[in-house]
Amino acid sequence: MSVTDPADEYEALFHVLVRVSHRFPSVPEETLVELIAGEVSRFGQVRLRAYVPVLVEGNVVRTLRATPRPQT
Repeated sequence: MSVTDPADEYEALFHVLVRVSHRFPSVPEETLVELIAGEVSRFGQVRLRAYVPVLVEGNVVRTLRATPRPQT
């Protein structure tokens, strides 16, 4: 498994999950998986799949930044 050269889209999405979980450690992994899955489904009919993980990551990060979280 390589971050810079993933074997397929699913591997790339796994790396998206890892990066986003490091950026937002207070967000439960289940929530991140749901957000990522929701974004992937939005790109379900896209033929050029190479950019889907990048677009998914950007949308998930924007969503998390815009979502107010309780202060700890």
